[in-house]
Amino acid sequence: MSVTVAHVERAIADAFPPERAEGWDRGGLLVGDPAAEVTGVYVALDPTLEAIDAAADAGCNVLVTHHPVYLSAPERIVPGRGPAGCVHRALTRGVALVNAHTNLDRSPEGQLLLPRALGLEPLSAIERSLLPTRLVTVWVPESAASAVTTAMQAAGAGRIGEYRGCSFTGNGIGAFTPGESSAPCIGTPGEPTLTPEVRVEMVCAPQSAGAVVAAATAAHPYEEPLVSVAEVQIARGAARMGMLCEAPRDMTLSSLAGLASATFSVTARVWGDPEAHIGRVATATGSSGSLVGEVLAAGAQALVCGEVRYHDALDAVAQGLSIVEIGHDMSEWPLTSLLADAVRSVEGLAADRIMTAPTRAAWWTV
Repeated sequence: MSVTVAHVERAIADAFPPERAEGWDRGGLLVGDPAAEVTGVYVALDPTLEAIDAAADAGCNVLVTHHPVYLSAPERIVPGRGPAGCVHRALTRGVALVNAHTNLDRSPEGQLLLPRALGLEPLSAIERSLLPTRLVTVWVPESAASAVTTAMQAAGAGRIGEYRGCSFTGNGIGAFTPGESSAPCIGTPGEPTLTPEVRVEMVCAPQSAGAVVAAATAAHPYEEPLVSVAEVQIARGAARMGMLCEAPRDMTLSSLAGLASATFSVTARVWGDPEAHIGRVATATGSSGSLVGEVLAAGAQALVCGEVRYHDALDAVAQGLSIVEIGHDMSEWPLTSLLADAVRSVEGLAADRIMTAPTRAAWWTV
């Protein structure tokens, strides 16, 4: 069996479920033919012109990245720089673009990378926001409940955190009167009917709700099955942004900044008193200003992250939270190792056809 671009996209989605991504995000396959046979996969942080050319020059027709090639689709696909130019280059050179962005940011494995690199002891994830979800409910005869549940799961329902096949069932009595022109599988047209039924509930990502409803309806024995969808929010599980860590004894902000700079080969930008004692450290990848409130609530004295906006950093320091910025890209380059691992899980894809771009900061200091 040949390996297609769709197989690579599915492996990325299995490792980093799309439902964990922010609603504004663009993930998965954004450019390319899902049915194209894979000649090789190149893994990088960004889908730049240089990365696209490096992939093509290496004989790879798939570029897997952390960041998407665009968040707002270009109006025109023309040569040049920027998102439109990158899409044009990818199409011209036959390179499919696949990414996992905020869903990868929330991976439990990804949140451990910075603490491990810094030698910090991870304690718990930090993010406390709720996860927008759809709750699909089906009323079905008990004899068909298993088939309906299986069909819903195949369409994307029943995943909560690292658990799959999650569902709830409850027993009851269904009441209905088939119409005179109906062809019921239970009961007789025109006659009131009572029959034992099972209520099946499963959650799914908002973008999967249509497919889950269609699957439940197709597997249901009733002529007119009752399938409902409700918008709900659930608590996030292990997949949350940010990690609270225990710092070594006698750590100061200055020593933490020095450790971060040496570990990631950068000159960190530091906000706060150099001599401030640091007992607990929060780590987060990329832009992390939205986590400042939750980091403070978690009891951390410092946040090591990619970057924080100026006014967010000022507010953080005023509230007693020091900031160590190592650069958006340098904080996220370790995530590419997880992308490469996901690609390696694709059955039939030779290991020598998977390549990873060298870690390189896109900026420098004097």
